[in-house]
Amino acid sequence: MFSEEDLILEISDKNFNKEKFVERIIEDSKIRDEIVHLMLNHPKIMVYHHSYSIISQASQMRPELFYQYWDDFALILDHPNSYHRDFGLVLLANLTPVDKENKFSNVFTDYYSHINDEKFMTARKCVQNTAKILESKGELTDNITDILLDVDERCDFSLKQKALLKSDIIELFYKFYEQINYKEQVNEFVKDELDSISPKTRKMAKKFMKKYC
Repeated sequence: MFSEEDLILEISDKNFNKEKFVERIIEDSKIRDEIVHLMLNHPKIMVYHHSYSIISQASQMRPELFYQYWDDFALILDHPNSYHRDFGLVLLANLTPVDKENKFSNVFTDYYSHINDEKFMTARKCVQNTAKILESKGELTDNITDILLDVDERCDFSLKQKALLKSDIIELFYKFYEQINYKEQVNEFVKDELDSISPKTRKMAKKFMKKYC
């Protein structure tokens, strides 16, 4: 049986065995509690980041085992550390397939406020993880589409950053086009990005237009 000190020592190793811990966190509820606690509370980055990495993979495999921690994960959406905000965005999206109590509705506004997070990479996490949400909560497609189409008004990033963020948005529109009701507005949004200053966004816009327009 591992002591907390042993657990921290092994998880903090830069060459730690992630797969072993993913297996253990799925099989052992006490280890699960410990690793979630470390992610949420430990001050050292190697400990909380490795703990997150374990939880992220395991919660994609067995989301029902982590639904009990929903409220804890929701709290870190507003954490002063952007890494923890990223963790919250990813983990809540991972849990939406098992959100039988519709808890996501209570964090929807807070979740999508991070499309204008002070850290650009966190804003990208918000958009990129929306794919999981659209897969499991199709009833939110219209609300989410409204937010994504309004990115220029909602975001305070530089033009270059906004342009790159739109590549993630167009990728979502490409993947979930059939369930989107605002197809005309989406088509116009994508068309406007055919001459984007971001090469990645231009490429994604061309791919979209070739398939859908």
